[in-house]
Amino acid sequence: MTHPPTDLPCPASAELLALAAKARPDWDPHALRDTLAQARHHGMTWSQVLAVTGRLLADPRATPADLISEAPEPWRQRRTAPIPETAHRGAAAVRAALHPDTNPTS
Repeated sequence: MTHPPTDLPCPASAELLALAAKARPDWDPHALRDTLAQARHHGMTWSQVLAVTGRLLADPRATPADLISEAPEPWRQRRTAPIPETAHRGAAAVRAALHPDTNPTS
């Protein structure tokens, strides 16, 4: 039994470059190739690169460099959302501070 690849969709840079050459003959193919490499360096997954490049190909004002502006900001990747209990505890603490005469257990 074969297992599906873990990185789906599978990277297909050569095919994406060929599509871009046909769809956007106004783009420098070397600039797009360099931008694809930079996107991976900036932490973009292949799925992100593929989706953003597809949108850029359809935008007549877009350039290959616009791909980098779509890269996720590194600080957003490291930040995790608080668990719901944290928000509830924080809200309870604020209510207690705003209304010290109210007993929350009653």
